[in-house]
Amino acid sequence: MAYSMTLFKEQPLTLALGGEISPIEVAYQTYGTLNEDKSNVVLICHALTGDAEPYKNSPEQGWWQDFIGEGLAFDTKRYFFICSNVLGGCKGTTGPSSISPSTGKPYGSQFPVITVQDIVQVQKALLDTLDISHLHAVVGGSFGGMQATQWGISYPDFVDNIVNLCSSLTFSAEAIGFNHVMRQAIINDPHFNHGDYYDGTPPDNGLKIARMLGMLTYRTDVQLARAFGREMKQQSEIWGDYFQVESYLSYQGMKFLDRFDANSYLRLLRALDLYDPALGYANEQEALQRIKANYTLVAVTSDQLFKQIDVQKSKQRLESAGVKVDYYEFHSNFGHDAFLVDYDFFEPMIRKGLKS
Repeated sequence: MAYSMTLFKEQPLTLALGGEISPIEVAYQTYGTLNEDKSNVVLICHALTGDAEPYKNSPEQGWWQDFIGEGLAFDTKRYFFICSNVLGGCKGTTGPSSISPSTGKPYGSQFPVITVQDIVQVQKALLDTLDISHLHAVVGGSFGGMQATQWGISYPDFVDNIVNLCSSLTFSAEAIGFNHVMRQAIINDPHFNHGDYYDGTPPDNGLKIARMLGMLTYRTDVQLARAFGREMKQQSEIWGDYFQVESYLSYQGMKFLDRFDANSYLRLLRALDLYDPALGYANEQEALQRIKANYTLVAVTSDQLFKQIDVQKSKQRLESAGVKVDYYEFHSNFGHDAFLVDYDFFEPMIRKGLKS
């Protein structure tokens, strides 16, 4: 069970694109033991639909369950790990489904547009409250990798190492296009009601369809062919789950409804689209030149969301700004989701990134 802390009670959080929020509840979890001089702290930033518990000591497993523990990639005998649910989420941190103090009802449509910069500012406020004055490293995959990068820009003297797994500096036009289709599925659900659906029926059909499309961007054609091929269900409907791959996607969509909120999905997808390191600076070069941390960047050649070419270009842009980058790439049949499941590939890169 994650811990909870209330931040920005007296002074609201001012958002990068305008507006403010107060107060902000933050869910977080810790692993390992903090050493005497507090020099072994590693912040874990989760991906789009993750939460504050990458490891769970229960029958339910965390999203990095096999990566965290004594002697593992995230070695709890050596480091003290902190992970918090992001601003705008729905797993314990203030988001659209939270109660607005001004109305006494869920924020819904009134929840503002948020950015990665806002998310990182809330994480920093959490660490300040926990009396953590320095980070040995910030680690994140996908959307979490963007957060890790922003840490190096916003707080260059606060972090020594950045480990970015499967994420580029900005989202591609194609990836924004995928997100647009997912958003349209949600907002065109007849139950969406402009985001104010908490007193009625949620837009489950739209969210389910959005998740099915998302799953196709996270995996690869090779992995889907090996898992399902053209195998058909024994009992099927021609316009329903006729093939096993269709049944798999429908299952993933239904399962998603139990753990995520449509409004949070919309806000976080847009934060992913909007991420721009240059926000608040004259240009991207000026922003990236602020990074002092050692930077580890890992790409998966089969990634269909953060494509190899985009991660390679990010490496070049970082190096042009004077950032020291250790770059790795490899193939995995799991595509973008590899950073969550291919332990043997990622373990040595994570270890090297943390030891820099």
